[in-house]
Amino acid sequence: MIVKEGERLDFSQIPQSRGIPPMLYRLVFIGVIGIFIVGGSVVGCASYGHKWPANTTERTPLVNSTP
Repeated sequence: MIVKEGERLDFSQIPQSRGIPPMLYRLVFIGVIGIFIVGGSVVGCASYGHKWPANTTERTPLVNSTP
């Protein structure tokens, strides 16, 4: 390491972190809200176009047997 003549490096203290950036908290919060929105839309739209049991299902016998 190249150090200027009058400059002295001090390694006696441990560097301190500045912490987690506030923007990261915002992004995580938006992501969690997005997860709940997508989950709610999946649950809300789950019954659309589905009818159980269907009245017009094809009744194909699975075994080749005669009654």
